Amino acid sequence: MKLSPVGVLVVALGGLVAIIMWIVGYFGLPNAVTHRNLAENPPIESSINATGGTAGGAAPAAPGGGTQAQAAWYALGKDPKSLDLTITAQAGNNPMNFNGYGKGDLKIQVPVGWKVNVKFVNQQGQVPHSVGFVQWADRQSPTGQFTPAFNGSTGPEDKFKSGVTSEGESFSFTADKAGQYAMVCGVPGHAAAGMWDEFDVDAKLTSPVIVTPDKGTVTVK
Repeated sequence: MKLSPVGVLVVALGGLVAIIMWIVGYFGLPNAVTHRNLAENPPIESSINATGGTAGGAAPAAPGGGTQAQAAWYALGKDPKSLDLTITAQAGNNPMNFNGYGKGDLKIQVPVGWKVNVKFVNQQGQVPHSVGFVQWADRQSPTGQFTPAFNGSTGPEDKFKSGVTSEGESFSFTADKAGQYAMVCGVPGHAAAGMWDEFDVDAKLTSPVIVTPDKGTVTVK
């Protein structure tokens, strides 16, 4: 079909208007909409990162409001029904902490009969600390007298009482009795100053659970 001179003019004007609108929109709208600047494009929220969250966003919520993001200091062990824990006395304004938590803010729960492999790290230089799992009633012992919750749950006795500095220590025990227990520093005065958290053994659990005030409830899988 052959266009008349008027038709050609209308088509040309329409194309020109479309080009002008595209230019105005491309440079007038935000980069997040047009993506014209590749270096500043927002991340695409589709891939899953190593902690279980989405790239560029928060970790997905768990049932009951908890998060499924798993921290690097706990994981299932190589053996069936075992849990690996790396407990660290972190450096900072409050030296009486385990992985940044103290005074019961951290709760570790394991099923009855599970083996717990503990690696303790002290980041506070010359200030000695230790870790052990003891009876709940001893969690704030001012004298440093503690009763182990399980066989071997305080590691070597001398290191538990005197503490270690940079060398750290490792030990394992089996949580073979259900109940409420405590994770404490065995150096006299440290537990009383707040260096204690909660350790529970529950016959109803099928997997370990970590509970913290900032990250909520996480099932270790």
